[in-house]
Amino acid sequence: MYKDKIAVIGLGYVGLPLALAFAEKYFVKGFDINAKRINELNQGIDNTGEAGSNTLTSLLEKTASSENTSGIYFTGNTNDLDDCTIYIIAVPTPVDTAN
Repeated sequence: MYKDKIAVIGLGYVGLPLALAFAEKYFVKGFDINAKRINELNQGIDNTGEAGSNTLTSLLEKTASSENTSGIYFTGNTNDLDDCTIYIIAVPTPVDTAN
């Protein structure tokens, strides 16, 4: 597999599926500021319906310092992202009347 570690910042409708796709070949750290969201993902629960629990649990890593070359670690701690080599930001874009 690959040595790069990827940080996906924002685990919503775009970020989570993207993070899981990368986690099949790379070690990914999925970051979100919503602690409830992180806790649910670490339990294999995705309330957005973007990923099934089998997908989440099969790729889930329990530690940020994993030596695995693939898998995903969910965190709300920015310090866990320090060793990442690639950062992808997937944050919401609010749409208003002016688009």
